[in-house]
Amino acid sequence: MKFKSGTILMYECSGPEYSKLRQIFAMLRLRMRPVTPDKYHLTLAELADGKGDPLEDASDVKPVPERMLVFCGLNQVLLAQVLEVIRLAKLPPIPMKAVLTMNNLQWNTMQLYEELCREREAVQAQQNGQAPAEAGGEENAEAEAPKTEETKPEEPKTEETPEEKA
Repeated sequence: MKFKSGTILMYECSGPEYSKLRQIFAMLRLRMRPVTPDKYHLTLAELADGKGDPLEDASDVKPVPERMLVFCGLNQVLLAQVLEVIRLAKLPPIPMKAVLTMNNLQWNTMQLYEELCREREAVQAQQNGQAPAEAGGEENAEAEAPKTEETKPEEPKTEETPEEKA
């Protein structure tokens, strides 16, 4: 996975309340790629590279129900910096965040979203002292997971993320 510079795939982050987020990414010289439902069938790698054709008719494709960011080609230092700046900017919550990895490179948007939802459920169950829904489900999620930094809909967890992704 070699990208010329850092790229951020942005889902449902196009409203005026996210202009500050776009300014942050521009200041850090990160390439922003808003992803619309007509491109959900493309792999994350294609989206990050700006390749692939949108569907001609995506009228039956629903947008992901939550805001989501996918960080592509960022080194650990830059990723930590981006997450810290997002946290300090006090933007509206962006509950789903992931890093493009070799495990999720060929996933499409909905596969990634479903995995992030499973991860969140496993983390919440663990925090509530409950066993994961499936035996060994949490370990499987870790092995296949896109290494998200989200554990709650709130942003304060971002300090731990770079270490978790290492």
